[in-house]
Amino acid sequence: MNRNDLRRTLRDVAVIGAVLFLCVVAAFVRTRNLDADRAALAHAEAAARATADDARPVTATAAAAIVGAPVASKRHAFLHRRVAHGADGARPLGGPTAPASDKLLYDAANRFDRDGAFVALLPDGTGRAVAAIATPRGPAIAITAAAEPRAPLPWLAVLGLIGLSLVIAGAGATVGGRARALGVGLGLATWALPAAWWGGVGLAVAATVIAVGTGWAHHRGATDRVVAGVRANKVALSFLAPAGVAMIVLVVVPFAVGLVLGFYDHHHGKWTFVGLANFKRILTGDGHALSDPLNFWFILGVTLAWTFVNVMLHVAFGTLFAMILRQPWLKAKGMWRVLLIVPWAVPNYITALIWKGMFAGEYGAVNSILSGLGLDRVSWFSSWATAFSANVATNTWLGFPFMMVVALGALESIPRELEEAAEVDGASAWQRWKEITLPHLKPALGPAIVLGSIWTFNMFNVIALVSGGKPGGSTDILVTDAYRWAFERGEQYGMAAALGTIIFLLLLGWTVIGRGLTRGEEEARP
Repeated sequence: MNRNDLRRTLRDVAVIGAVLFLCVVAAFVRTRNLDADRAALAHAEAAARATADDARPVTATAAAAIVGAPVASKRHAFLHRRVAHGADGARPLGGPTAPASDKLLYDAANRFDRDGAFVALLPDGTGRAVAAIATPRGPAIAITAAAEPRAPLPWLAVLGLIGLSLVIAGAGATVGGRARALGVGLGLATWALPAAWWGGVGLAVAATVIAVGTGWAHHRGATDRVVAGVRANKVALSFLAPAGVAMIVLVVVPFAVGLVLGFYDHHHGKWTFVGLANFKRILTGDGHALSDPLNFWFILGVTLAWTFVNVMLHVAFGTLFAMILRQPWLKAKGMWRVLLIVPWAVPNYITALIWKGMFAGEYGAVNSILSGLGLDRVSWFSSWATAFSANVATNTWLGFPFMMVVALGALESIPRELEEAAEVDGASAWQRWKEITLPHLKPALGPAIVLGSIWTFNMFNVIALVSGGKPGGSTDILVTDAYRWAFERGEQYGMAAALGTIIFLLLLGWTVIGRGLTRGEEEARP
């Protein structure tokens, strides 16, 4: 084997080995953290049980006491207090001279009254845990101190593993041919052993697939082509790298996490793998009637109606205003363009709040106008039709400027000579619109409609701030329903994540269909 082949082999081993090394280290850290969390939870529960049995609490306990139920104050009937029964006897919980742990005991007692017996980690990043056990006198609560330090990574074993990978890969590289691919793959596959130990079978299989795939890619010359492409475009890639990293961190990673969470159920901070159960609950309506706002298909119907109506109005008003702005008789075109773009420039949540105030029942501007015209005031958010109309009116105001700008750009591309020739030839206004204006508008409006549909489909702010889903959640759309699953229905993050995945698939399908339609329009354009 020549020197260049050895250099390429070691390069591939080093790059992919580094990736696998990071995966193994991440699995190691995760495993050790989970072990420490389990130990902290078990320690807190043992301390709580010892306190409930009036035994000496286990060591390393920050606070342990039996906290009684809230009792009314004798002097102030509107005040309630708790009594802690600790090693020093009974005493009021809290007060100017109380230890800092009393606040944790008080909060834990309130949570116990609400949720029942529990054991959980404290969300303060210290590794402490709190546990509560039911007793006749009240909850026995124990709060453990910080967890023990994590064990260090066995660096000697890792270094030995790196050496073994290089030896196997180098031995295979000296043979050449397919044996080289086998050697590189086996060398990197040694990382499957710690991956299985710390990360489980799934990570071990992934490490093996990456290793074998790297060896085969090395044999086929794919890695050399990738390296050559990077070198040839290193300047362009250096400019794209920050955006690529930001895209991965802010889009790809959250999406992947959300996709995985859709297969889990969340309850009181605990995650349980449930497979496709969340998706089944959503798609089957979760036992609710089709006319129930809690049924997925009802919300999907509202979402589709919401999207269709809004996009049609956006296109209609945007095109109308664009054609008016293009007329030669219109004066002060610059001023009108600025005024018509203002709704787009103002943040949509501010616009939503303004329109919500305008639709207020007693003092809203809309009802004031109706009253001035001798008409009855309308309770806009008491029925589905009026609440839906209020949402549509708000979003139409927000969305038509975008379509207007797109349509105006397309209209400006139409040669004046073409329109004048058609007029001279005796073509009517409708014929000029049908044969000249519309063919020039369609290629520009097609992608804008697809993009506007996606924006409207996910228009959270208008629904949440204007109608708030009223009445009874009937004006909610899919994205607001996902929010309610996460934050208003018992923190069912798995259901919210599953619904988010379904929303993504729906929009992906619409994007593919829309792209096919717009591509056909572009190809048909003369």
